[in-house]
Amino acid sequence: MALDLGKSAPQIEKMAESLKARVGERQRRLDAALRQLHDPLGNVTFEVLQKRIRASLPPRRKITWAMASLPDGEALDAVYRAPAHVKEYAVVATDGSQIEPDRHGEARYFLLNSGGIYVRYGPKPEAEIFSTPSLFAKPEEMVITDPEDSFKQQQIDETLLGELRMVMEAEALAVRVGKIAPGLPVLALLDGTLIRFVYSGSRYDDFVRKKLLEHGLLQAFDRLYAMSESRRVAFASYISKPGSHEVVNLLRAAHCPHAGVEEAGCAVLCAKTGPGKMECDDVAKGLTDADLFSELLDVGERSALFPTQAPIVHLYGPHAVWSCYVNTGDEIARLEMPAWVARDVKTVDFMHAAILDQCKKGRGYPLALQEAHEAAVVTIGDKQNFQRVLDSTLVAHGMGRGTSAKARSKRVRAV
Repeated sequence: MALDLGKSAPQIEKMAESLKARVGERQRRLDAALRQLHDPLGNVTFEVLQKRIRASLPPRRKITWAMASLPDGEALDAVYRAPAHVKEYAVVATDGSQIEPDRHGEARYFLLNSGGIYVRYGPKPEAEIFSTPSLFAKPEEMVITDPEDSFKQQQIDETLLGELRMVMEAEALAVRVGKIAPGLPVLALLDGTLIRFVYSGSRYDDFVRKKLLEHGLLQAFDRLYAMSESRRVAFASYISKPGSHEVVNLLRAAHCPHAGVEEAGCAVLCAKTGPGKMECDDVAKGLTDADLFSELLDVGERSALFPTQAPIVHLYGPHAVWSCYVNTGDEIARLEMPAWVARDVKTVDFMHAAILDQCKKGRGYPLALQEAHEAAVVTIGDKQNFQRVLDSTLVAHGMGRGTSAKARSKRVRAV
């Protein structure tokens, strides 16, 4: 049965009225947040603010907001204009796609497809599109096994499938960057966050994290880091329409009027008073970092660089994640990069200029990432063709592909 739009329309009208009524209040909070950004030490000393930042980290967690750390030698409201246009550089971007396991089918498998693009700009232009499908079908490939205890295994579920895909994207990026002629500056791009929050909780055992993060993703980062010692490698991830609150939450800590909150904690001083009773909501409630920097940055400008305080990043070593925001002209984008990129001023300037150039070429979104997505994507048609080849191959080997009753019911309608 189709959606009854006649019944939905009045609900949509009420939603629109509610949103309109909140616009004025939101602008008031945004103006207050900007004032706090310009004068973060108006309420607290630098030392107290540093204590509050530390109080948001495990194991203490007295302050419940996940916030960025203070920029290294930069003002919170620092603004950097677009550097000079870079004429000769290379860009490599990778992305991934997948065919998920089908628990209703006879064959247990999943497929990951890593794809990407290399483009050289300047007097010697060239380009290459590449992709590599990887089929996982053996029983030992469908699980992650603890190397110290073979009886401990973790089935690769939908979440871990995405993490494995991220590892393969980073590995493909490192391999292709390594083939570029020395001396040419390289912009190396991934899509999405470098901060792998999935490993922060207790959902997965340590051996899973070590396999995919420390011995997988971070080893690919190590290769890029090693290359940066002999060439300029601006490695970053690009996040479109970011929903992060790290800088806004830093303003919460600066705005808080409660002396000793870093010792007593939010739960003691504010949480028991109920929703809407926290003074820091005056500069933060309902706002994202992108909202804040959309007011601060003109087209082409970027913000200061903020080290993330996400607990998982303490395992990253030299790849500890820093971020900044860039006004591309079409949106406020978030760039995440390892510390070894963020601490090199010339590399950051190159990255800034190259990102703007890529967004201009891609009409608002980095062209290289667009092409990487096209190289990697597994379409519905691809999945159907893959399934046909799989079915015929199984039949040729004397194995009829059996499916569950539920799967067959979706293919044949009874009414």
